[in-house]
Amino acid sequence: MEITAAKVKSMQASRSITSRLATWIKYAVLIVHSLFTLVPLIWILSNSFRDTDQILTSIRFIPERFDFSNYMSVITASNIPKAFYNSVSITLVSLLLLLAVVLPASFAISRFRFKASGYIYMFFSAAIFVPGITILPMVYTLFNDLHLLGYKYSIVLMYVVGELPIAMFLMVMFMRAIPHELDESAIIDGATTWTLFSRIAVPLSQNGIVTVLILTFVAIWNDYLLALIMLTNKAYRTLSVTLAFTKDENGINYGMMSAAIIFAIVPMIVFYLVIKDRLISGMTLGAVKG
Repeated sequence: MEITAAKVKSMQASRSITSRLATWIKYAVLIVHSLFTLVPLIWILSNSFRDTDQILTSIRFIPERFDFSNYMSVITASNIPKAFYNSVSITLVSLLLLLAVVLPASFAISRFRFKASGYIYMFFSAAIFVPGITILPMVYTLFNDLHLLGYKYSIVLMYVVGELPIAMFLMVMFMRAIPHELDESAIIDGATTWTLFSRIAVPLSQNGIVTVLILTFVAIWNDYLLALIMLTNKAYRTLSVTLAFTKDENGINYGMMSAAIIFAIVPMIVFYLVIKDRLISGMTLGAVKG
């Protein structure tokens, strides 16, 4: 018994050491990842309060003084405000149109049984793995033939089609997690299909909707290649494209570029902070139910 007890204690001690080591490694990886993520952001934030000469002569994470002239230049002496408006309007229209398409379609696939439902869902699921850049030449040719290049909201069609597969995949998964007993009880009480959709499916899928919104928002807001190719009219350039051309229009003003980058990052941070709780709970629920 004493030998057995000693072995048990030895095994427990070994497991404890292994567990602590795994914890240390996990935190070390997280710390390194955080540094790689935060250090460039802090550096850009610091540079946004400095002029180009100061940026090129010294590296500082805390500026000697906070000079807001770069932000004033971004607002008054550049195309950034116009590009910001273009990005906001295009993103909002894309999100609204995407929800208008994906919510009814996901409801039909997840709550009703018909022969093609499984094939439709498999089609959208498979489309997730198709790189968007592979179909870009064909899309460009199609839009050129239809004379849609250069129009501000023509790119919305591409964003909706591009984000539809992942949005459908997530929303069908969330709606399938809703108990069918709720539908049956509502039907007994005289509920119509619209009532099932608007009073049960959509409200109980709010976490999924928020997850789709933030993933789509980040993808559209950060898009550069598609906006560069499709929006040939300079007046309709989005924020990401305008930032790329800022160095040409302003003679490589690094302070102003840093301020413009912060100007572009802030909306994503604010949007995430507002709905982060629903995003985390939504992704967790999706992982459990999936």
